Amino acid sequence: MRTAATASRRSSAVRHPARAVPDARHRRPRHGDIAVDTTTGLLVDLRQAPDSVRVLPRGRASDRYICLACGRALELCGPRDHADFTARFRHTRHEIDRCPASPEHLARVRAAVADTQALAEHLVAAAPAVHIRVAVTATAEPEVMPVLALRLEAPSGAGVIHLPHGELSDHQVDRILADRDTATRQWVLFDRHDGTHYRPAGQVRVRTRRQDQRIDKISPASGQRRLAQAQFAVAWRDGGGTLLLPFGGHPITYPPRAGEDWSGSAASWQRDWKISHPRPADGAAWWGLLPLPLRALAAPALLGAAVTAMADLEAAQSGREAYRRGKARERYAQQQPRLAPVRPQQLALPLPADTAPSPGSTISVADQAPHLAPQTRAAAGPAPGPEPAAREFQPRRWRRWRRLLARLRHR
Repeated sequence: MRTAATASRRSSAVRHPARAVPDARHRRPRHGDIAVDTTTGLLVDLRQAPDSVRVLPRGRASDRYICLACGRALELCGPRDHADFTARFRHTRHEIDRCPASPEHLARVRAAVADTQALAEHLVAAAPAVHIRVAVTATAEPEVMPVLALRLEAPSGAGVIHLPHGELSDHQVDRILADRDTATRQWVLFDRHDGTHYRPAGQVRVRTRRQDQRIDKISPASGQRRLAQAQFAVAWRDGGGTLLLPFGGHPITYPPRAGEDWSGSAASWQRDWKISHPRPADGAAWWGLLPLPLRALAAPALLGAAVTAMADLEAAQSGREAYRRGKARERYAQQQPRLAPVRPQQLALPLPADTAPSPGSTISVADQAPHLAPQTRAAAGPAPGPEPAAREFQPRRWRRWRRLLARLRHR
């Protein structure tokens, strides 16, 4: 027979069933599980690396551990060899352990840590030879998100990818610039879907390799401009594993040359833009974002595609200028007045002196007429017909025969 206590326990178990405890690898990190090691600059996540507590000093260790959410000093509590006790970081030992940050800010910090760890796993899967550790570039400020980072150690060299989450303050930009290592490639990777990291400015249409392409334009913030001018590789990440590299867009006006007409409808064609890369130059009116695979962060060989794409944009710029100047020359030629062609005049040349017959010559004028006709036709007028010339030629010919017969008789 069931007792009342047994029935009560069973009914309580039905009303409050036991909850399944998730695996520690899939739990979201709590503020007591994560701290910043100020000595190494790395992020200590006791859930991801529980064995790391064995090599870390216990207690406050001269304020070595900092809370990622509020920036206060933490204390590492817990023995190293007891399996039934989980080590954790505490803000205080004698009072209720609470982080002074707001619950909303704590949730954003946890999401930023999870996002950074997911990106590290994505890069490791794309380039297994790369060793990645999660670090912290700038700690949190009151209601300002910390700047996390990924330290990459690859055969091609070391690199640091800074990952701002939320608005990037001027103080955090100063920290990034102050702690940079010139021997290490420095990236600052913003989020394409974060409203504080991306301010759209329309699109620009270009034609490269006989294909039309639309590229997004943005208006960069002051901190992004400072980082680009300091030789940092500023970029954005988009969903689907896409990396967006910026280039600078500078407005230009083509100076008119001789034989070009840019008036009327051609005035808008005179205004164009030019590109600046591999990072946007100072004074760019807008930045364009060139899409690349996200794994280019861990595989520098893939950045060769960015060099080729930038060269294609420069070639398209030269082609646009040549095409528009050709249209301006056509417009100039159409505006010129058309004159009727002038026909050349024929000049009458005088008869040379050596062609005139001598007084003692027996050659008649009729014998000279065929040779002089082409030269004197323009000056003397039309040549006589064939019948008058024949009548004039026959008497003179008989007189020559009569003279010859008279000479033969006297002999």
